[in-house]
Amino acid sequence: HPHCHARATSHRTRIVVMTIIQYFAALLAMGALLAYLLQRMYKIGLTLMATSPTPTGARFASGILRSFAFDEDKFFCADGASAEIAEKRKAGMNALADSFNKQFPKSLASAETFLDGISDLRFTDTNRVPFPFQKLVREKLNVASLAVSSVGPNIFDLDGNKTLDISGSYGVNVCGYDNYKRWIQEGWEATKELGPVLGPLHPIVGENLAMIKAVSKLDEVSFHMSGTEAIMCAVRLAAFNKRRSLVVCFAGAYHGWWDGVQPGPGNERKITDVLCLKDMSAASLAAIKARASEVACVIVNPLQGFNPNSPPPNDMVLMTAAIRKAASTDTMDSYAIWLKTLRKLCTDCDVPLMFDEVYTGFRMAPGGAQEYYGVNADMVVYGKTLGGGMPVGVVCGKKELMRRFDPEHPLRVSYVIGTFSALPLTMGTMNAFLKWATSGEAREVYRAVGAKFDKWIVDTNDALKKESLPIAVHNLTTVWTIIFNQPGRYHWMFQYYLRAEGIALSWVGTGRLLVSLDFGDEDFAVCRAALLRAAKRMRDDGWWNLGTAEKPITSASIGQAMGKEMAYHTVMKTVREGLLGEILCLPSADGPRAPVATPPATAKEFYEEVMRRKADDHRASHSNCVNQFMHLVSSSIFIVNYFTIWTHCSATMGFGLFSLFLRQSGHAIFEPPCHDEEELLLGFNTRSKCFVVAGYTLAPIITLLQLSNTVNLVQALEPVARSWLFVTLFFVLGHTGLLWMQYGFKIAMVWLPQPGNHP
Repeated sequence: HPHCHARATSHRTRIVVMTIIQYFAALLAMGALLAYLLQRMYKIGLTLMATSPTPTGARFASGILRSFAFDEDKFFCADGASAEIAEKRKAGMNALADSFNKQFPKSLASAETFLDGISDLRFTDTNRVPFPFQKLVREKLNVASLAVSSVGPNIFDLDGNKTLDISGSYGVNVCGYDNYKRWIQEGWEATKELGPVLGPLHPIVGENLAMIKAVSKLDEVSFHMSGTEAIMCAVRLAAFNKRRSLVVCFAGAYHGWWDGVQPGPGNERKITDVLCLKDMSAASLAAIKARASEVACVIVNPLQGFNPNSPPPNDMVLMTAAIRKAASTDTMDSYAIWLKTLRKLCTDCDVPLMFDEVYTGFRMAPGGAQEYYGVNADMVVYGKTLGGGMPVGVVCGKKELMRRFDPEHPLRVSYVIGTFSALPLTMGTMNAFLKWATSGEAREVYRAVGAKFDKWIVDTNDALKKESLPIAVHNLTTVWTIIFNQPGRYHWMFQYYLRAEGIALSWVGTGRLLVSLDFGDEDFAVCRAALLRAAKRMRDDGWWNLGTAEKPITSASIGQAMGKEMAYHTVMKTVREGLLGEILCLPSADGPRAPVATPPATAKEFYEEVMRRKADDHRASHSNCVNQFMHLVSSSIFIVNYFTIWTHCSATMGFGLFSLFLRQSGHAIFEPPCHDEEELLLGFNTRSKCFVVAGYTLAPIITLLQLSNTVNLVQALEPVARSWLFVTLFFVLGHTGLLWMQYGFKIAMVWLPQPGNHP
């Protein structure tokens, strides 16, 4: 029927159209998915290229690397120095220890009480030097001091000693201690009538607000109790107001101890919302641009211009000179250009740029790093010196970034508050400081001291060069550091020579040093003279010795020694904690049971050392006649086994197991009293040898029993025996390799005959 035919045609047309639409929709969905995946892969690729590997690598290493300490013999020749130089170093350290004991008797006696009760001090006191050297340094060179007064840049301790302070009180002392004492007094006078009333604000807060806004060039201010707390607030507000979770920071930059901005060691929490990118890298700019919709803020510590992509310098990690570097003038100029480029990118991508000026604020210039580099941020965090001598943290930001509530969603808030945030006394001291810091007088002081210090740096480097001393000083405004110009493992010792010459340092040692604005010509002269005297003493005591022409001390030799030590102790400590340590018969790492290791110099001495060890072994654990006979039989079988191994693996394994069992039974049954002496001589004892016998006997037997249901035992015997012999070879060579790592190649070869005839 024509009508029915038309309906059928229309139905088929609808089916075709629907099919086309479905295919088209599927293609669109697949295309969208593909585009998303490609975009995601592009972002991941950019992020991987821009991400600094240092934090992840350091956290990974911190969980693997094991602690160890040098004994007194190894301590003084860890770089391969001669015995004569080691003795000279030892005498130098003992002289330092004696001078400290005479110079600081009251401080040292009182410090013991403080170290037992204050965990902060225990941490800093332990981490002044690289960890292999810490044990002996803590025993001999106790530098904990108790300060009772300050005059100008000088500090007086409990024993009445005067020291020139270049620690800067962790960055607080920008202007000089006498100024802070005056400002604290003025702040107290201005607010003492109100006392510690919290909640209502003292009118002086209004004056502070106006001055901080003028310095920061931002709209709003939030008061806190420390720089770390202020950073926590700033990051939280940026994430809240931008509705984004990702925080970008740069490699090496320190932003306080809060784990939310600490991607490297020191933080056990896994961080997934922080990108730690490479400083001064085009790849980092590309990654920020690609992920701008995810980024809550980009946080910069402007002090990184002094050492881009490196953590704050610290003597604790000064294992070799190459670890510490200071940026050249060209690099610091490039860093200023980098900040301007970053500023433009953040503006174009609507990503807040945050300056962490807890350290640099009011130090690099009256207007901080913003003024010094000519770059204005969207948020700025201050702390340390801004309190005028009192603890403080301040967040400044644009109005839209400082809001703590959502007007459209009343239950959505960013809860940031603190009890002592606007303590009247702190506001009073801050007021006194700001009035000075924003004055024309202060700007002239910054200029004059800065010029004087720059000249001091040049003149001091000339003096050091003239004396052929392997150090140099570098600065960024009034922040400076000491750089070591030759290879060495003992550069960290320089901090103790400086202390002995009357220089006060923080626990980071020579890594980060500061000059306050009250330094005069006499103070600069005292500092240079102390620096030169300390460097000469350090050189004369042999710490900067570079070895001999036949055996030079180089960066390569130091690196190899450190790598070998760390690998060895990490492997050995891990292995010793389990059964494998017993099976491998590992000798003690140190202490009375460590084997004596004197490398033989000639072939004759090598032979004599092998025979001496075997003679000692026989005296210690082979005195019983029955045991001697059982050893004679087993040794005869071993000799035959070295020939049959090439043609009859299964017979070799069978006879080998029997002879090994026979040999060890003689020890275990007839001579048990020899365990301790045997271990002292050889590094392993009857107990550990019994583990070898048990393991070697059980392994092939268990394997054969497992295979008994599937193959003929005779057929299985040959491959099992071959595998067993490979395991034997692995343990013999593995044992020798570990000895090589600990004692050197010659000693390992001396020991090789011992495991070689105990398969």
